[in-house]
Amino acid sequence: MGLKRISLSEGEIRLLELLAPREGLVKVDEIPMEKSSTVALAHLLAQKGILEVIERQERFVRPTERGVHCLNKGLPEERLIRVLKKRGGRAVLKELTKTGVFESNTEISAAIGEARRLGLIEMRKSDGETLVELKKSPERLPLKEVLERAYQSAVKADEIDPKLLTLLKKRGLVKEERKVELGIRLTDLGRKVLTGEVKITREISALTKELIESGLWKEARLKEYDIKAKPPKVYPGKLQMYAEFLDEVREILVGLGFEEVKGPYVEAEFWNFDALFQPQDHPAREIHSSYILEYPQEANLRDLELVERVRRVHEDGWITGSTGWGYKWSFDIARRLVLRTQTTAVSARTIASRRELPLKIFSIDHVFRPDVLDRTHSMDFHQCEGVVMDKGLNVKHLLGFLATLAMELGFKKDEIRFKPDYFPFTEPSVETLVKHERLGWIEVLGAGMFRPEVLAPFGIDSKEVGALAWGIGIGRLAMVRLGIEDIRDLHSRDLIFLREFGER
Repeated sequence: MGLKRISLSEGEIRLLELLAPREGLVKVDEIPMEKSSTVALAHLLAQKGILEVIERQERFVRPTERGVHCLNKGLPEERLIRVLKKRGGRAVLKELTKTGVFESNTEISAAIGEARRLGLIEMRKSDGETLVELKKSPERLPLKEVLERAYQSAVKADEIDPKLLTLLKKRGLVKEERKVELGIRLTDLGRKVLTGEVKITREISALTKELIESGLWKEARLKEYDIKAKPPKVYPGKLQMYAEFLDEVREILVGLGFEEVKGPYVEAEFWNFDALFQPQDHPAREIHSSYILEYPQEANLRDLELVERVRRVHEDGWITGSTGWGYKWSFDIARRLVLRTQTTAVSARTIASRRELPLKIFSIDHVFRPDVLDRTHSMDFHQCEGVVMDKGLNVKHLLGFLATLAMELGFKKDEIRFKPDYFPFTEPSVETLVKHERLGWIEVLGAGMFRPEVLAPFGIDSKEVGALAWGIGIGRLAMVRLGIEDIRDLHSRDLIFLREFGER
């Protein structure tokens, strides 16, 4: 026997009446009813077999504000080619900022990266300078062609080469928009309901005066209530997960006897590099690895005696017993202002201003490096670094401290390993690895003993006083701990993601 009667609410009956004169697939937007109500009622009718709900989803690509800007002025790599042509096919890397063609070091980095990928330029060293040389002019720029198409009208994502689309999104030139279109159509059962072959029992949620007086209550059916149904979710205020994790690490370090110290975001290269015995021709100090300020450009280095001692260490080793780096040190480079690339600059400033021992300090703060934002890279990220300094400290103390810190962070003793490594300002240096159940052995801690060339200018004898310097890849550790695979999620403003995080 077939179905003879079905219970429907007033809203469901109203939707069916609106569908009665229509045939085939009907778009939700075409139904003269409030859209959210239409969607909700359609899904209820679909559960009863009266309607089919069909969802069609398409992805479209449109230029971002940055993409439109690049269309108007030219892609960074286009502008780079124009500059090189005007200069006879070559230019000094650090002089590109003075051309007025690029608005930031990030644009220069993007231009060089894409031009090298396309085989348009090559880079080489000459007389201590990095040269950018033009190899050939591009016949066409596929990225710009796609960008122009997307600007003229939204382009379907599946019509674009996946590699080009990935690169465009990675460079922040386009954004992807998703459009979901819902359609509904009657089933055989739905048509039988409309023809009267299947009778309707009106389902009501409450008895009213009108229903009682008219006698219609006799033909109606009271809607059933599921007393086991879960109530709606309530989202009370809570700490942002990454901020909460950083506070937890702070509490651990303070519990181990450390003092948190702070330093400026805008820093002199002297503190960011020179005081840490990092040579002025080191690749990390190239224009594409640091954000250099256009205004103001120079710091006021007040302690000229310290500056002189650092100069001597760099040029000939001074009293440290080493030969230094053997080059002519530049005071102008040392006072150049940058956005700090490492929180070790805070440690250097603190050591210079403190004389009491023991010294146990740490810093958890922002650092900045030119990069292209993606799931594993960011231009603004956190570092956690610190120093333990006292008389008689050596490598054994270093390894013991690192093991203790790793265990405080939640790793077991048999899940910790050490391996030799290299850092510019420590010797010996070690890397600490911890075992993760899903990712295996991962690097989370780098550390070492400050070199004599770092300590001597501060008036510290490395033969008597040992300085353990360490740094935690705090963002990587947070991603492992929180189960996040995209670094951008650490700073997400998506309320749905933030509300539901931790419930997965």
